[in-house]
Amino acid sequence: MAELICDMVTDNSLLPLSVGVFGGWGVGKSSVLKLVESSLSSRDDTVVIEFDAWLYQGFDEAKAALMSVIASELLEKAPETLKGKAKDLVSRANKLRFLGLGTELGLAAMGVPTFGFISKMLNSAEDIYEGRGDESDVATLREGATAAKGKTDGLFKAKEIKTPPEEITAFKNEFSMMLDAMQKRLVVFVDNLDRCLPENAIKSLEAMRLFLSMPNTAFIIAADVDMIRHAVSVQFKGASDRHVLDYLDKLIQFPVTVPRLGLREVLSFLCMLIASRSNADEKKIEALRTYLIQQIQGSWKEDSKLEREEVVRILAADPVLASQIDTAFRIAPILTYSRSVSGNPRIIKRMMNVVRMRHATAKRRSMELDEAVITKLALFERCTDEAAFTALLDLVNAAPNGRPALFDSKQRDNIQIPEGFDKHKVFVTEWLELEPTLHEVDLRPAVYLARETLPLQIKSKSLSPEAKKAVAELLKVSSLTSKAAQTSISKIPAEEATEVMNELVNAMRQNSDWSHRRSDLNGPLLLAEQKLETASALDAFLEQIPNKAPWLQHLLKDR
Repeated sequence: MAELICDMVTDNSLLPLSVGVFGGWGVGKSSVLKLVESSLSSRDDTVVIEFDAWLYQGFDEAKAALMSVIASELLEKAPETLKGKAKDLVSRANKLRFLGLGTELGLAAMGVPTFGFISKMLNSAEDIYEGRGDESDVATLREGATAAKGKTDGLFKAKEIKTPPEEITAFKNEFSMMLDAMQKRLVVFVDNLDRCLPENAIKSLEAMRLFLSMPNTAFIIAADVDMIRHAVSVQFKGASDRHVLDYLDKLIQFPVTVPRLGLREVLSFLCMLIASRSNADEKKIEALRTYLIQQIQGSWKEDSKLEREEVVRILAADPVLASQIDTAFRIAPILTYSRSVSGNPRIIKRMMNVVRMRHATAKRRSMELDEAVITKLALFERCTDEAAFTALLDLVNAAPNGRPALFDSKQRDNIQIPEGFDKHKVFVTEWLELEPTLHEVDLRPAVYLARETLPLQIKSKSLSPEAKKAVAELLKVSSLTSKAAQTSISKIPAEEATEVMNELVNAMRQNSDWSHRRSDLNGPLLLAEQKLETASALDAFLEQIPNKAPWLQHLLKDR
């Protein structure tokens, strides 16, 4: 895609040109822009400029901001012989910026103090810029410029005051002459429109119209089509569906949609993520990148295949890195075809970040947990929902030694599938067969690592008001001799005691630091002593805590 866009914007016969790089959240629009920018920046005949619409939101009028950024960049990149012309362009852009801001923000933005005698001038400037002005407003602006002489640092001269349309025409003429003199084309990248409020997104797009009739100019715009169409419908009240749909078509000459990644692309992305975070030599990582690109570009050939052995060989991978590459090859198909991921690179990267974080935590806690195990559980979490993942955690907690029989293929036919898995039966079936199979792994430490995925609030909506109040109070018990805790426990309905303990355990899971004395354990301990039927749930949780600190060992010794 980047190569295609580069070919278009460097074809002078197509200029002026607007290219739209379209796609949803996280599909890689900004990455495509970076690839194009990297290629074009190395050319002597091209000036590349980045315009972040979101950065100027709320601080500048869109047209003036865009012209100011372009003029400033041209001044920086112009040869010494053209610095004078470039400075004139910057000056005219600043003048338009002032007119665009209108109110006292205009002078403040230019670093000029505001005074009462100039306020009338500011109001007239705003009227003129918005198209409401008349000859009297122009006259007022000229009078204000004369009055402000010496305070605006020569920005305005009374005799040179023009209406914004006249200023814009003059800017366009000077801009064209500047590019001709430099013998360069201008390519402007516009990103982060999706983050803008609808009004600013539309104003930024409208600002580009000023340049789309000018030679040697190309705009490359990254946007989520649905977000822009929403902005159009909000900005233009009462717009027909046809107007909303046609808006981008009239502005963008060449739409390019970032496609959903296929299996080979997802696998390549995973391999590069893993390699870049390893201790592999940088030259080997670059060699891997070259190999992966070749395999993607040659995917139309029958004999083209991305080989796991070749990836390992190129990286000269040690057993740990080789194991991680194995995991990538196993999970890539699910990440590609699962509806909750659909090959979205940002989602994949976030999931791998979670795996990395949990593996680091496991090492600090001296847990003997293979990264492949953590990855498999994170995959389940990403591709299902909260109900299914909670059912999985409950299954592990209830199983002897943290090894659910469901994970053993020899026993699976006789095991009832948890109700929480019902919506994801196809995925769960594939996931159970995915290596590692987990049936010989104590998964309680992995459940402990996943505690941050559980919601902080009380999960059970069926708890009575008395039980909910008891949960809140028992998490704040300051000591094991608290009378208030005894009172709270006595008010818990007998049939809800176990549910209250489950909520207390869920709350404690949110904090993984057991190195020092924690008060949120006092309430659960007192509840377990008074309501013996709740003790097993607390025992199961405490057993999962690895390398118990001395204070915790001492506390639990006689209980």
